[in-house]
Parts: sequence; structure tokens; C-alpha cells
Amino acid sequence: MHVNLSDAKLILLWMHGDDQAFEILYKRHVVSLLSIALKKTQSREVAEEIIQDTFLCLFLKRSSADQIKNLTAFLYTTVKHKVIDHYRREKLSRQFQEHSLAYLTEADHSTMQTIESRELAERISSQIERLPPKCKHVFLLSRSHYLTNKQIASQLDISENTVEQHMRKALRILRASFSQAEKIVFITYLTSHILLSLA
Repeated sequence: MHVNLSDAKLILLWMHGDDQAFEILYKRHVVSLLSIALKKTQSREVAEEIIQDTFLCLFLKRSSADQIKNLTAFLYTTVKHKVIDHYRREKLSRQFQEHSLAYLTEADHSTMQTIESRELAERISSQIERLPPKCKHVFLLSRSHYLTNKQIASQLDISENTVEQHMRKALRILRASFSQAEKIVFITYLTSHILLSLA
């Protein structure tokens, strides 16, 4: 029975196309990982998102998963980094809100009234979808999954320099899609996130 196999043997089976092996690995580790994430974040929703991202990271390593010598250590380390990323994003979000408030008090109020958050969010999403395929893929791994350039390069088997070029191209295209007033509030946050990922 698969359930009695070690992590290492299950990984080998999974690499050779046995999806049940991955499911067993998931069930074997998910409860303890979720417990850790929940304890660190105090949020069930955030914890579940972190665990989903953690197993996504593992899934994307399918072709080279046999290089993972200790799956438990790999998963726990990934969760730890995802928790750190969560708090880093929380800090950026607070800084963004403070920046937006300061700008609103100084800018031409009549101009800012025309900027609706929901509308802009939809436009940003629409512009991201229009990015060149490879560029969009790299951008979303950074923007949505908060991976570093090194992690993205490893997952996609490309150089970190290539990742950086895709990120800068995406930022350049997105910047060109918005008015100057919109850039000040929204692209500032977007740029902060991308520069953090490039670090």
C-alpha cells in the first residue's frame, strides 16, 4: 500500500506519474503544517492560503523533487518563508495606506474623486492578462505567489537575469497603462512589491 511508503519513495512514484502518491504526501503533512501556519498567523484563511502556496511550490518541483532530501524540512521551511512574506505584505499594505492617505490630503481632490479603487483593480487585472505569456507567468509568480527571483528562476529553469528582465518589462508595460494620477497611488505599491521581490 502506498500509505506505508516513505516520503522519498512516494516522491519517486509521483515523479513517474503516480498522482495518488502526491495526494498521500499532502494528507500526511497538511494537518501539522496548517497547525503551524495557524499558530503563526492567527488566521484560518491566511493559514490555508499559505499551505496551498506551500504545496504549489512542491508541485512545481515535480521534475526535480528527488533532489529534496528531507520533505518535512522542505515543507516546514517553505511555510516559514510564506509566513514571513505574509507579514512583509502586511507591512507594505500599511505603508501603502499611509501613502494613499497622505496623497489624498495633498492632491487635487476633484482629480482623485474620479479614481475608483474597484475600477482600477479591474483595470490592473485586465492589463496583467494582456502581458506577453512568459512575462505574465513570471509576474504572477512574483505578484500572486510572492516568490523571489531566485525561486522563480529555479521553478522555471531560467536565469535570475531573465526573471528580472520579465519583471521590469511587466512593470514598464503596466506603468504605461495608467494616468499619472493613478500611477502615484497604485503603481507606487506595485513597484514596492516588485522591487522587494528583486532584492
